[in-house]
Amino acid sequence: MIHFAQMARRGTLAMYDYDDEYENMNHYGQPSPPEYSMTTIPDDFPLFFSYGGTDTLSDKSDVRILLDVLKGRDDSNGKFMTQYVNNYAHADYVMADAAKEEVYDLVLTFLKLH
Repeated sequence: MIHFAQMARRGTLAMYDYDDEYENMNHYGQPSPPEYSMTTIPDDFPLFFSYGGTDTLSDKSDVRILLDVLKGRDDSNGKFMTQYVNNYAHADYVMADAAKEEVYDLVLTFLKLH
């Protein structure tokens, strides 16, 4: 979760920051972590994103950063789908009584189509 908090604070989608230039150099060959290149994900690769309105571990602004990076993606093929579940927090995706109906039935339908 610390990694996601770092990315949200910086407004980037980057690899883990060891908060130490030496450690970053050891892992990445540069003093700061490289950003992920989301634009290299092919348009025909199916992506399904679901996020909750009450999730404090991955809140709406964090998800918006990712979605903004992918906004140029060609969605005409139906292979990019987002789902916002207003009353879901992080654990609800695993523990909510209605998670199957509210989330996973749609995920399975999406996967079957692709």
